[in-house]
Amino acid sequence: MLIKQTTSAFFSQLDELIRSENDGNTSSASVLAKLGTPCASVAIMEDGVISSHCFSTGQENTETIFQACSISKPTFAVALLKLVDGGKIALDTRIGDVLSQDVLDILTKDASASESSVVKGITIAQLLSHTSGLSQGGFPGYSVLDDSRIPTLREVLMGANPVNTLDVHLQGFPGQSYSYSGGGFAVLQLVFETITNKDFATAMHDILLGPLGMTRSSFHPLPIQEKNAAKCHWNGYTPCEDAQRVNPEQAAAGLWTTPSDLLKLISAVQQSLQRSDNTGFLRQETAKSMLTLVKSDVALSWFIPGDLKTVFSHGGSNWPGFRTYVAGYADLPGAAKVKIPENCGISIMTNAVEGDIIVWKLLQAIAYLKKWPEIPLPLGYTRVLPFRAHRDEIGTQWKRWLGRWTCGETGWSIEANESGNPTIQYGQLSPFPLVPAAMSATIRDGKTQATNLMVSGLDVLVYFCEDDTIEIVKGRGQQTTKLTRA
Repeated sequence: MLIKQTTSAFFSQLDELIRSENDGNTSSASVLAKLGTPCASVAIMEDGVISSHCFSTGQENTETIFQACSISKPTFAVALLKLVDGGKIALDTRIGDVLSQDVLDILTKDASASESSVVKGITIAQLLSHTSGLSQGGFPGYSVLDDSRIPTLREVLMGANPVNTLDVHLQGFPGQSYSYSGGGFAVLQLVFETITNKDFATAMHDILLGPLGMTRSSFHPLPIQEKNAAKCHWNGYTPCEDAQRVNPEQAAAGLWTTPSDLLKLISAVQQSLQRSDNTGFLRQETAKSMLTLVKSDVALSWFIPGDLKTVFSHGGSNWPGFRTYVAGYADLPGAAKVKIPENCGISIMTNAVEGDIIVWKLLQAIAYLKKWPEIPLPLGYTRVLPFRAHRDEIGTQWKRWLGRWTCGETGWSIEANESGNPTIQYGQLSPFPLVPAAMSATIRDGKTQATNLMVSGLDVLVYFCEDDTIEIVKGRGQQTTKLTRA
């Protein structure tokens, strides 16, 4: 695997696209700061070659480490499946056969005999796929501003002082449905430590991070001597009181890493899928099992969203201000018969509460510039509108939707201006120019949108749909108005 840590011609393209949001008069980092984050560290992998760039108004660079947040979960899952390959544990192993009695007592406190039996019968696969029925979606971490004691993982399961979350307990039927459970991964962390007979961070280094060459990655708490770690912000300008918080729930949220290191993980998964001789990090069948859907859009820790099923991915959000995402393209079980970029992926890490806006804009922009399939929106995420590709050719496909449109109220119209370019008009307001949206063709309900355009000057996206309708999508909340011909 080749790794380039220098700015490539591609990142110059991306830089220009970002700057065009502000007529090209300010730096790309300043544009991103205005949108919500002082830093966005980006890595892409194309044909197995990783390159990276950091957009920052501060001192961050491509070697700066960020909290991976919930990307910790699939990272851990790959290590756990390595133990499956080694015969140390099986996906159908029941936690009651592995965990110590004191942990089982915590999980079954105040439970009936039948409930206790169900808890002990929860399997490793159910925990990995968020179908275990265990509670507690996420963990906010703990401040290091004072000398407060960081709780142990057993205390986290109990919800006892000084823990800031509720106890982890059975709240649903195991195997019945998807319910995101960081609590389930806290249980898996104890399973992992029991099997390896090592502390979690050391075992993760020995089994996964070291062998994959993830040299800027660790599940240990941030050491005092680390001088190149991102600090949380509320927006693009204002630092959080906590520069970073500590998560004793390491398997769920404790990884420190870089976008480039995360793509090494993606590459290891891709190679495992491709190598029928089982010379990848995981056996091929194990990798396929990991990326086979279980419920909704979730497999074993990874999400496989959208209609095409050509992307495995995971996002992350740690309090107060880390927002992250990683995605890899692959020929997955059940994938559509489309051209899939081979050995390609994207990873983005930001250090602000509003960073998810930038993450999604950049994901869409990168796929657009690379002419890769869209990165679909996973469960629980609200899509934000893409960048405007001001300098790109708008084409002629939009002309199929010329004319007057209605949604049962005030009329709309799509017309050409004096330059022959498209405009959109609402009621009696002046027409607004339409410009290309920096996003790949969207697959929605199995149908491709022929053209996606943005309204110049407004946070409005216009989908020109193949079923001869138009969808007007407004703002971050994605309020949608569907138009039909008048």
